[in-house]
Amino acid sequence: MKNQLNKDLIENLDESFNEEFLNNINEYVYTLVSNVVADIETLSPFVKADKCFLQPANEICTNALTQLSEYDYFLGIDNPQIEFNSKTRKNFWKFAWREFKASWRLGRKKYKKHKNEIKTVENIEKYKISDFKNDFISNVANYLSTTTVIYDHMQHISIVGKDDFGSGVKVNIYFAIYDAKNQAFKFYNEIKNKYKVYSFGDRFSNMDIKYEECGEMFSSMIRMLNSLFSKRFNRVPNQILVESLIFNCPKILFIEEDIYQTFINIANYIILANPKALSSICDISKNVFEEPLIIEAGQQVDFSKIISILEAFKY
Repeated sequence: MKNQLNKDLIENLDESFNEEFLNNINEYVYTLVSNVVADIETLSPFVKADKCFLQPANEICTNALTQLSEYDYFLGIDNPQIEFNSKTRKNFWKFAWREFKASWRLGRKKYKKHKNEIKTVENIEKYKISDFKNDFISNVANYLSTTTVIYDHMQHISIVGKDDFGSGVKVNIYFAIYDAKNQAFKFYNEIKNKYKVYSFGDRFSNMDIKYEECGEMFSSMIRMLNSLFSKRFNRVPNQILVESLIFNCPKILFIEEDIYQTFINIANYIILANPKALSSICDISKNVFEEPLIIEAGQQVDFSKIISILEAFKY
C-alpha cells in the first residue's frame, strides 16, 4: 500500500537547508587552498597559483546537500612537466629484456658499473603530482586549528575539524592534473601507470540554463531527491544522474513558490519518462545510461532506486 506524500515533509526538507553555512564552507576552502598554493609556489618552480584550478565536484555545486553530504573538491594543476614526471612505473618485461641484452653485450662486470651509473641518474627527484599533494599537506596545517585532523589517501586528502569548518563537515580535496584546453581532470593511477580522465562536459553551462529557466527550484528538486534517497539507502545518490533527471524536466513543471506541487510534477514526470530519452546534463547527446560519470562509478542502479522511492508515494 502506498503512503500519501507528506506536504509538510517536502516543505520542511527545503526549509532545513542552511545556504549561508554552505557559502561559508566554500569561502573558507577557497581561501585555504589559495593560501596553501601560494606557499607551495615559493617552494617549487613547477607550481604557479594561476595554473591551479579548484572545482567543487559533488552536490555542493547545486546547494543540494543532505546530512550525509561531504564537501568534495578537485584541485587541478595545469603543468605538462608534472604530468610527465608522475608516470614513473616501468613496463616490467621491457625493462627485463633491456637488462638481459645489456648483460649479454657488455659482460657482467662492465654492466654492473654501467648499471650503477644509471641508477644514480634515476635517483634524481622529479616533481610529481604526489609531491604537490605532499607539499599541500605540509603547508595546510599552518592555516588550520590544532584540533583539526588531516587524513592522507591515495589521490586525495580529507580534512575534519569542527573549529575550522563546523560540526559534521568533512572536506575532501582530490589532486589531479588539469587539462585547461579540454577542461578535464586527470587522476594518476600508480598501479596501472596511467591517467583516468574526468570531464564534466557541459554540466555547469546546462545548470546555468536550468537556473535561468526555473530559478532556485532547480536546486530544491535535486535536494529533495538527495534527501529522500539518503534517508532510504544511507548514502547520497550519483549527482550527475540526479542533476540529469531534474535537468530533463520541462520548465512548465516548475511552479514558483510551490515546492510541494513542483515535486509532485517532477516525480510523476520521472516515473513516466522513457529512461533512454533522459539526456545527461554533461552531454545531451548521451542518455543517462551512456554517461561515463555514471557508468564508471557503477551507479546506474541509482536510477531504479530513485524510481522505487518515488513510486512508494501516492500523489
